Amino acid sequence: MTIATAVAAGRPDTREMIVVHNTFRRGFGDLPGLIRGVAAGDSARAQVIAGFYAEIATSLHHHHTGEDELLWPKLLTRVDVDQAFVLRAEEQHERVADLLERGEPLATAFAGSGDARARERFAELADELNAALCEHMADEERYVLPLVERFITVAEWRELADRGRAGIPKDRLLIQVGWILDGLDAHERREFLSHLPLAARIAWRLVGKRQYGNEVARIYGGR
Repeated sequence: MTIATAVAAGRPDTREMIVVHNTFRRGFGDLPGLIRGVAAGDSARAQVIAGFYAEIATSLHHHHTGEDELLWPKLLTRVDVDQAFVLRAEEQHERVADLLERGEPLATAFAGSGDARARERFAELADELNAALCEHMADEERYVLPLVERFITVAEWRELADRGRAGIPKDRLLIQVGWILDGLDAHERREFLSHLPLAARIAWRLVGKRQYGNEVARIYGGR
């Protein structure tokens, strides 16, 4: 279902959520390996990876807060039989939030020293966080997004998306476009870019591609 088809039918295009989820799948899925790939004592590299964690953790927290405030309350007042799916999603958010909170001091300790023991404690937390997040996103896509299509209006869905975009710092917007495009196939990339304002498409071609390439090289060590 294309965006135009969804709007014409009066239903939200929930594929947008899956696109966002895929950026989190990549970031949090790669994180344990990135942490363990830091040589013991390499505090400079540890700071890069800890900074990457801080950014995607902040982004995830903002994403989940938007759902907590704008999505779950509406669904719980409109859904009858399938409320358990929404309540489970809320519980999963609490679990992920607890892991994010626990990860903050571990990331700080790792960045400060690059110590092997600090590295492994942080990596173990990252493993646990990735598992919890993947379980939540899979459940949300399978059980909750169909409820969104039935019970949430296009305007309400757009409000949630607008809130998500508003949480991205302006100097990181083009890099975020890069992360999104990386998770799409060629057709999806063209469709995504076609819905961006002209100025944003030009900025991506002239500046964004280079910024994103530099970001990937910085985090992944030139991969």
